Amino acid sequence: MPVYFLPETAEDRRLAPLIDRWMRGEDKEPCGLCLRESRKTTYGYMCWECQESRPVWEAHLAAIVRADWERQAAAYDGMCHSCALTRVKGTFECEPCRAEWGI
Repeated sequence: MPVYFLPETAEDRRLAPLIDRWMRGEDKEPCGLCLRESRKTTYGYMCWECQESRPVWEAHLAAIVRADWERQAAAYDGMCHSCALTRVKGTFECEPCRAEWGI
């Protein structure tokens, strides 16, 4: 018995690679944090283990960013970042600007 094929369309050509990846299970990407292939996620963001440990590593990152900001502020020698009128050293803003912002 003959086999008849429908004519191929542009949509078929566009969707064929996506369907092929989905059928082979390659549509999932590794965790964006730990990058382990064994922990594939649907959208390539984060696996459940990393999601549960999120408060821990967010606290570590916040401490690292805060320490880096303080180190850069201590080494800064230039104009005030808020008003650009006063030269400051060891901080990013002058006293009047810090008082205005409530820092």
